[in-house]
Amino acid sequence: MPKILAVDDKKDNLTALSALLNALIPGCNVITAQSGAEALEKAKTESPDTILLDIKMPVMDGYEVCNRLKYDETTKHIPVIMISAIKTESEDLVKGLETGADAYLAKPIDEYVLIAQVKTALRIKKAEDHLRRQKDLLESTVQDRTAELLRTNEQLKHEINNRINAEKKYRMLIETMNEGLFLMDENFLITFANNRLFEILGYLKEKIIGMSVHNFLNVRNQRIFDEQMELHKKGDHTVYELIFIRKDGQKIPVIVSPSPIIDADGQFKGSLAVITNISERKQLETQLHQAQKMEAIGKLAGGIAHDFNNILTTIIGNAELALMDVIKDESLRKEIEEIKKAGEKAASLTRQLLAFSRKQIVQPEILDINESLTDIEKMLGRLIGEDVELLTIPEPELWQVEIDPGQIEQMIMNLAVNARDAMPKGGKLTVGTANADLDKNYFRERGIHEETPGHYVMLSVSDTGSGMDKETREHIFEPFFTTKEVGKGTGLGLSTVYGIVKQNNGFIWVYSEPGQGSTFKIYLPKVKPDAEPEEKEQSLVDDLSGSETVLIVEDNDSLRNFAQKILYIYGYRTLNAENGEDALRVCKEHNGPIHLLLTDVVMPRMGGKEAAERLQPLYPRMKIIYMSGYTDNAIVHHGVLEPGLNFLEKPFTPKGLARKVRKALESEN
Repeated sequence: MPKILAVDDKKDNLTALSALLNALIPGCNVITAQSGAEALEKAKTESPDTILLDIKMPVMDGYEVCNRLKYDETTKHIPVIMISAIKTESEDLVKGLETGADAYLAKPIDEYVLIAQVKTALRIKKAEDHLRRQKDLLESTVQDRTAELLRTNEQLKHEINNRINAEKKYRMLIETMNEGLFLMDENFLITFANNRLFEILGYLKEKIIGMSVHNFLNVRNQRIFDEQMELHKKGDHTVYELIFIRKDGQKIPVIVSPSPIIDADGQFKGSLAVITNISERKQLETQLHQAQKMEAIGKLAGGIAHDFNNILTTIIGNAELALMDVIKDESLRKEIEEIKKAGEKAASLTRQLLAFSRKQIVQPEILDINESLTDIEKMLGRLIGEDVELLTIPEPELWQVEIDPGQIEQMIMNLAVNARDAMPKGGKLTVGTANADLDKNYFRERGIHEETPGHYVMLSVSDTGSGMDKETREHIFEPFFTTKEVGKGTGLGLSTVYGIVKQNNGFIWVYSEPGQGSTFKIYLPKVKPDAEPEEKEQSLVDDLSGSETVLIVEDNDSLRNFAQKILYIYGYRTLNAENGEDALRVCKEHNGPIHLLLTDVVMPRMGGKEAAERLQPLYPRMKIIYMSGYTDNAIVHHGVLEPGLNFLEKPFTPKGLARKVRKALESEN
């Protein structure tokens, strides 16, 4: 239904014009406007299909209205028919057309001419609208196609770049790989090789390409190669060993990993081969064989020494008894003395045989263990592997010791290897140092008689591995004892550590529970001169006595009794329990307060942390001291305790325990 805008300042003219249009153009919608401003507004809001515009109007005549319509992007496409009430002059017609009018009519208007002009304008408008839609559609199609082409172009560029990058990465991988790689044809001529192959064989690239593989093999290895090629022609991928000959004549043992190239017809077209230089591995195998020989010699020497020393003990001992009985017969005395001297020389020879089997030259030095630990820390990290976290916790003001630096390294390495093997799925290895004052009670309570109280430097190695039961702990320092499967260990690692510690007048102590890891503590004497341990303790002693009630929870009977005895001496009342569950029972039977809980961390059935958590609500003011054979840092890293809790490290001295208890009881928190 066409929409026509009629513009005239006279209402009667609009009424007549509307009636005429409605009569001669059925269904048309006539919109009227009585001024130029109204005409401009309705042209924008109503979007008519054509406009009948009177020229003679006040304020804004038809020329100006038409001019504005044609300069507006929203209305310039609407056909305008100008209507003049005066006799049409040529200059008026020209002026009207110059403003953009599409037709010019003069009044009185012939109604048929008017209708013809209107219909013509409507057809023009319809055609122009169609053309505009086709143009818009075409432009949209062109834009979409252009965008699609641009996207396709970007995708192609991206794919090309990816392929270029992939080729670069492939070439980089091939050229930087540690193994040699070459491609040969069906006649065994090398058609491609990477840089590593050139390095292994000592030839320039242009020399190797085109050469036969036979050129790098002696007669025996050529035969091995040809036999393998016959298998490869059938699609076999068997890995085998060859010895390549470098340009300088050096023989290089390698492992060849072939990938035969078979075409669709089953014909052999060549092979892609990767070769690995195993010179270093062969050297290590030789060293291993030598080490195994020396280990066998060591075992033999140890067995001979053990049996021979038993015999020599009998000989020398009986000689001494005979000398005590011989009084007058000087000739017999001399003969017996000769027997004794020969026995002593034999004993000395046996000691030399043992020293030879160990191949160990000891050169003690005064040193700081922290410095040694720093020197081997990187090596230690490589030894234990990436799946084991290494923590080093040195004492800031560590005392010095006198020992061979190589022995320190050997002890740490041996303990680290044991710890690594106990953590096959990874874990944490903690190596720490500390100053320690040990008194007579410490040694007496552990049944140690040969050690001397005093100042010691402690080296601790703790792991979060599988741990050990009591039976295993009793044998770990015995030579050739091992819990590893056959071929996985010699059983000499811990016995070597034990020997080094004893040789340097120290001692070693181990704490371990199944599933809870292990802690080894090595105590070496502080370099003299130093103060007596008792003097240091006296300077720290205030009043360590008390009368409070202490609940001792410890699964080791002797240690529990030891702690009870110490606290009794200092005036405390004590309750005893073997584990966490037993502690709950003891508390139910006890009437009265419990001022302090002294508990081991790792115990069967219920550990110390769980026991403390269950007892704390019953005794809100109760203080807690955790004790363990692990170092305080190691026990925290085990995830058993949180940092900042009261912690007593085993072994402890009587005054050390009393001081810790007194300090905990007097603390505010």
